[in-house]
Amino acid sequence: MDELKQLRDIFARNAERTLFMDARDQEEMTYGQFLADSLKLAGFLRQKGLGPGDPVVFSMDNCLELAALYLACMHLGALIVPINPALHSNDFRRILESNRPKTAFMTPDVRARVDEVLQEQTSVEIICLEAKVDPAGRNARDLINFDFHQELGRLTPMDAPFALADERSVLIRTYTSGTTSSPKGVDILYGGLLGNGLAFCRRLGLGWDSRFYNVLPMTYLGGFYNLMLIPILAEGSVVLDSPLGGASLYGFWANVQDFQINTLWFTATMLSLLMSLPDDEDLSFLKDQIKIGLCGMAPLSVEIKKRFEQRFGFNLYENYALSETTFLTTNHPGLPYKDGSSGPPLDGVVVEIVDRDRRPLPPGQEGEIRVRTPYLMKGYSGAADSDQANLTEDGFLTGDLGYLDEDGELFVTGRIKDVIIRGGINISPLGIEEILYEHEAVEETAVLGLPHPIYGEEVAAVVKVRPAFKGKITAEDLKALVAERIAHFQRPKQIYFIDEMPKGVTGKINKNLLRQLLVEKTDPLGG
Repeated sequence: MDELKQLRDIFARNAERTLFMDARDQEEMTYGQFLADSLKLAGFLRQKGLGPGDPVVFSMDNCLELAALYLACMHLGALIVPINPALHSNDFRRILESNRPKTAFMTPDVRARVDEVLQEQTSVEIICLEAKVDPAGRNARDLINFDFHQELGRLTPMDAPFALADERSVLIRTYTSGTTSSPKGVDILYGGLLGNGLAFCRRLGLGWDSRFYNVLPMTYLGGFYNLMLIPILAEGSVVLDSPLGGASLYGFWANVQDFQINTLWFTATMLSLLMSLPDDEDLSFLKDQIKIGLCGMAPLSVEIKKRFEQRFGFNLYENYALSETTFLTTNHPGLPYKDGSSGPPLDGVVVEIVDRDRRPLPPGQEGEIRVRTPYLMKGYSGAADSDQANLTEDGFLTGDLGYLDEDGELFVTGRIKDVIIRGGINISPLGIEEILYEHEAVEETAVLGLPHPIYGEEVAAVVKVRPAFKGKITAEDLKALVAERIAHFQRPKQIYFIDEMPKGVTGKINKNLLRQLLVEKTDPLGG
């Protein structure tokens, strides 16, 4: 049975059951209502001249309107291109210029913030709508040109769900940092994403009684795939909310109880944030209510996992996934847990550990993780040659280090790729280094990730100043330069000055040694 047919059947079987609940305005929506709204929106997009393979850009916070627009694109076989609203306007420019979409959907606050960039994109029609639960948009109501709920009542729907979709076509182009300064697009196929989600649901035992809580941005793959599409594939339900943080952090467990949420998905950052809350709330209900807690998107320390489980009373099941491959391995109920394990591979997935010459290594030996999976992306968009080189005839080279035990379970131990993972989000050091090098005082610089109790890693920079500028340049001067160009979460929070950069035999800056010196808090830094 093909994956698109299974998706159609899921909507047909569950038409009267609740799919979405919005924690902010208490609105509920059944599978049938959601499907009907999305088919109307698909008809609207088709009238705009959009069809299979056409890119449609989205940038807005979590809302039911965004979910319906995503499904509308899936009916058309169109290409979903999400841009996280938190990204810098320079990233908006790059993504828009590389995709050349006819249409982009935004909320008023996003449109106002990147208006200068949008004015450059004369071929893009900006459809600006105010989501019901988006108070930020009310500050720019004059920008709204699409009354979502009023228009919905008079749109002509498409005849059949997913009628123009093809399992061999690209469903979503999600952007992530690679070895280059610009974000690269990862093209994920309809068949690959749906097939991987179904396999993941089977392995974890997710089903009609699974109620998820979506507090990840839906403009990232985790918010769209893990917490919108997988709940649908499981035939479950999902409570939609703003991304976790700030005031929403303090109401997290209350919403879990009030909405009877029993399936939770965490990043390592979310675990740290929840652990930071005062331990003065009666959460004894969690032990019986939570069926399964999932954790992925960044390495999880064994210590944090154990402390979290002990405090909140339910188990966490780790997995290993990449944007390029989606889920590769996962722990699951019934499998005895081993400290540090990401679990065995999903059905159809082959995981190998290889040495520098790409020869397979035996169990217990550390090397690069190479995978063969039927769920592999179609390819990259706008990637460097070094990224393309990961796609080999023998499998996909992940750039991560790890080993397999005798039972075939994967243990991820580190990564080869020079990418910082802050709160589950990839950040390219090269792009930040290029900005720092624009300052005439900077002779050499290295940007790296340092351990952080909440975000996993925090961005830091080490700078060697040209002799003529010694004592004349400050860390704040360089931070101000970077702040003009990139989003806040990408900026170095600490900038250190050094007299000489440690280097390897090839003359390349030794970032591992720099990181070690900073972490150990020795006194290697001069200037």
